[in-house]
Amino acid sequence: MSDDVATALEAELTDDERALLDQLADGIASRRLTSAALFFLESVKPLGFVGSQVMIFFRPVVSLVWHDPVRWDRLSALLERRGSIELLLRRLEARA
Repeated sequence: MSDDVATALEAELTDDERALLDQLADGIASRRLTSAALFFLESVKPLGFVGSQVMIFFRPVVSLVWHDPVRWDRLSALLERRGSIELLLRRLEARA
């Protein structure tokens, strides 16, 4: 079921959202954290929406560190959508 949802979401993504997922996967892979990230994301996949809400909660703290946390907001909005973690997992697996 989640593969169908993720495939449908992939078709709906904008180029900016695809680029954001690719940049996130590249950053994780360049730090050699792919296997740890895969394990973590697989275990929290059902909590993707909750994770996006936690990101919204911590937004004021993040804005103290980053002057304009646009990428934080874009990632939070993307995680609200069902299947987004699966798309990130696919990108990480391709880089493993």
